[in-house]
Amino acid sequence: MYESAIKFFLKKKISQNNPTKKLLITLIILFIIRFANTIPLSGIDQDALRRSFMQMDNKNAILQIINMYSGGTTLLSPFSLGIIPYINGSILVDLLTAVFPTFEKLQQEEGEIGRQKLTFYKKVLTIIFGLVQSCALLFYLKSYFYNTELFNFAVICLEFVTGTLLTVWLSTLIDNQGIGNGTSIIIFTNIITGLINKNFFGSQQFDSLFWIQILFLLVLLSFICISQTARINIDVVSARQLIFLENSENYSNTKQNNSLMQLKDSGLSIRLNQAGIFPIIIASNLLPFFSFFTNGILKDYRFINNLFYYVLIIGFNYFYTTVFWDPEKISEQLRKASVSIVNITPGKETVSYLENVVRSTSILGGIFLCFILISYDVLKQVINGPLLNQINISSLIILVGVSYEIQKNVRALYKNIIDQSI
Repeated sequence: MYESAIKFFLKKKISQNNPTKKLLITLIILFIIRFANTIPLSGIDQDALRRSFMQMDNKNAILQIINMYSGGTTLLSPFSLGIIPYINGSILVDLLTAVFPTFEKLQQEEGEIGRQKLTFYKKVLTIIFGLVQSCALLFYLKSYFYNTELFNFAVICLEFVTGTLLTVWLSTLIDNQGIGNGTSIIIFTNIITGLINKNFFGSQQFDSLFWIQILFLLVLLSFICISQTARINIDVVSARQLIFLENSENYSNTKQNNSLMQLKDSGLSIRLNQAGIFPIIIASNLLPFFSFFTNGILKDYRFINNLFYYVLIIGFNYFYTTVFWDPEKISEQLRKASVSIVNITPGKETVSYLENVVRSTSILGGIFLCFILISYDVLKQVINGPLLNQINISSLIILVGVSYEIQKNVRALYKNIIDQSI
């Protein structure tokens, strides 16, 4: 009787953690989000707005960011702001965590309760940013509204904020009940939808210029994959291995070489681009608002915008790497595990060494991302092909980065089920 009850409990637990169920939940939530983006906002001339979107998509910065996060729908809906206010709130909380010890203590020392408090602060800031950004959007698009009374604008702002909060709630469901990375997956889905809506191949001529563009995109995709997957390995050695090496001084050179190769396989692995796609998402989020103010003020505003974009990518790549990859914490974990870096003394020297590694990898990762962006801009001007002119390179980097994270999460889910069945 007890054995049958235990078996039933285990089967129920496994069914709840079924990766197929998590994938299905994620797909249903994404369908709901995409359906919500097709609901038009009342009281606005959608036809005139649709024509403006089609004419100014590649020229207007504000419309670019709306299209990026709403999936390229050519109408304004209560869900048009999407996840943008939540991203801005998360950025501000992360900055406060890096600057103020109180927020840092919530993240590192208070465990789940501290993380819940930070999540609450992010949601409060989401409401604030949602109100500010919806007011700015209404002011920018006020000529398309039939009723410009203050009460009507207040109701529309409330609709925008409600749509944003619902999107945040759905992304949280993907984190808890789905495959994880809800915010990134929502952005990923919207970008894919925007690419499909553009219908790249409908008006393309399959000539030599088309295949040159395809070849260039394949090379570019390979560079993006390298930027998301490249790793640096730091050799580490445990106390047990050190004793073994001391006792094996009289062994042959062949045996010594074999043992050293085994030590290298058990090193500390660090991603070259530890922050992933977050620098691109943040920079793509902030750049349109910066370019909106500089356009018409500066003569060479495009160069200034690009330079500002590259600085944002490198800066946020460094910031996120240093915040979430703490050298002191890693050094303490190595000490507790009785593991040390080869040829580096445990303690302050290890912390200093890891700080240099983190600093160099974060800057190199940001520079490599900027190299991809610059290469695309230069070759796009040289080739001047219609396919390249329709593709946003930042969106392409986000697609590759999120795809890498999705396949890693799915493989981990199915690996857990296989391990449990064994």
